[in-house]
Amino acid sequence: MMRPVKRLQSSKESFIEILVIIRACLTSFWFWLPVLYCVYFWMQIWLIFWVHPLTILVLPIVLSIYAIIQEEKRAKAFYELNGIKYLSASHPIGEGPKAKLFNWKVEKYVKEYEKLLKKKQEQKDSG
Repeated sequence: MMRPVKRLQSSKESFIEILVIIRACLTSFWFWLPVLYCVYFWMQIWLIFWVHPLTILVLPIVLSIYAIIQEEKRAKAFYELNGIKYLSASHPIGEGPKAKLFNWKVEKYVKEYEKLLKKKQEQKDSG
């Protein structure tokens, strides 16, 4: 006959062995492989009957649009384009310079440039 202490120790060892076996099973990939396959199988059946095929495209489309918007924001921040306003081709500034508004007096600026060169030459000779 077993004593109560031995019985308690034996049941404790049995319980520890059971816990070790459970831990080994739950941490093994091979234990979860059939479970995951079963979940995958039932998920496929559920998708076939309850989800319309075109609704599966909604998430990638939404993510693509979001990614494009974020990329535009990053580019604007990187190149500091936040204050730039775009003009249409019909805007007067976009037409380019007009002959009436643009008048450049070439002779005047050439004479000023010659005077400037003479002054530099005199400073060079005297200095």
